[in-house]
Parts: sequence; structure tokens; C-alpha cells
Amino acid sequence: MAYVVVWQFVMNGFLGYCKIGDDHYREISTRLGVRRELRGVVDMILKGYNLYVFVTRDFIRHLDLSGHDEDGFKDVSENHRLPMWRPLLSMDERERIKDNKVISFSESVAVTRSDQVLLVYTYELGTSERHRMFHLYKRDPKDLDPNIYDTRLVEVHSLGDEALFLDLGTIVPPDHTLGIEPNSIYFTSGDRICHKKPSCLDICVFNLTIKTIKRFPTLSNFIVKDAQWFLPS
Repeated sequence: MAYVVVWQFVMNGFLGYCKIGDDHYREISTRLGVRRELRGVVDMILKGYNLYVFVTRDFIRHLDLSGHDEDGFKDVSENHRLPMWRPLLSMDERERIKDNKVISFSESVAVTRSDQVLLVYTYELGTSERHRMFHLYKRDPKDLDPNIYDTRLVEVHSLGDEALFLDLGTIVPPDHTLGIEPNSIYFTSGDRICHKKPSCLDICVFNLTIKTIKRFPTLSNFIVKDAQWFLPS
């Protein structure tokens, strides 16, 4: 069985990682010696030996950690000249944001079962119901060529028969035995990597089909600082 562990040193410019068989951790610089557009860490997700890092300039840094040389990793990021541009919010959503102050905003990265990278933007509005807006984006298929000048995003309106565990950054098939509903986002709190601002714990499931949130008051009333959805193994 193979495994990889990756962690961030928040106050330092590098990530640490360790693979099975290693007797020490290795470092991945997030600043020094890194292309300017790929510096920093907003969020990251590890899938197998592939590490996807959403960086501060709105690019995706893709690292292959399967190597066996001294560094142990290879930067296989695409060489785009512009950051990713996402579509404007709808007029209705902009009006709701105008009428209800945005309390928090978070940016997350997720990876589908077919290794497609999704960007997830979460808005929490200052309403009595703690309303949230979720938007999922993917690269525009016509811009996938790394030589294309534009790097635009298109919105993903449906996950089909799959579900997104945002805490884990993974997309899974539905499972009625486990209670995993299709076309839904399982969410607890934003900013899971940097923790630059207090996260509002909100144990909920957002249904992308009907745009509603199901909360679990019994769980939410627990006095805990953090919580995550997880999949039993």
C-alpha cells in the first residue's frame, strides 16, 4: 500500500511531504525558485501522487510527487499566460449580495474522479438563515490547450449523479446506504488550509438541483472548533 502525506507550514514559504518508505520529510518551496504566477497557497488537494495547489494569483500549480530522485517531485503545471477568469455573478445574486452583507468568502479546489480540477467559491450572506451561495467552475474546454492566451472558466451547474465532499476536495458517487445524496455539496467550513480568518462551522448539505441547504442542528450545536465530513473506509 502506498501513501503520501502533505502539510503546510503556515508562516513559512514551503510545504512538507512524506511518502511511504521515507525516514524524513521533504520540502516544496511555495515562493523561492517558483515561477511568479505559481507562488503562494490558497488551497490544495492531494489525489494519489498528484498535488493540486490553488495559488494566490488564481493559477493552479500541479505537482507530481511520484518521483524517486533527490527532490522527489516534478512541477507539471500548465504554462498559461493569464490567470483563470470566472464569469460574473447573476444580477439576482449581485442584488442579494448588495442587500445582505457578505460575512465570509472562501475559495477551494476539488478534483473529480476523472482528474478534472474544479474551483469552488463559497459566499456566506448575513441573513438570519446564514444563507450560502456555492459556485463551481471548470476550465473552458476550448481553452485547455496551454498555448491558448485566455484561461477562462465556465460554471458547472450540476454534478450529475455525484456528490462533492468539499472538506476533502473529492467527488464521489452517491451511496444511499451511507446517505450520500447525488448532485450535492457536503460542507462544514471554508478556508480549511490557511485559517487566516475565523471559519464559521456550518455542518450542511447544499443541493445543487434545487439550491437549498439542509442543516443538522444536533451536530451544529456541538461546541467544537472544527469538524469535517469524511468517508468511512
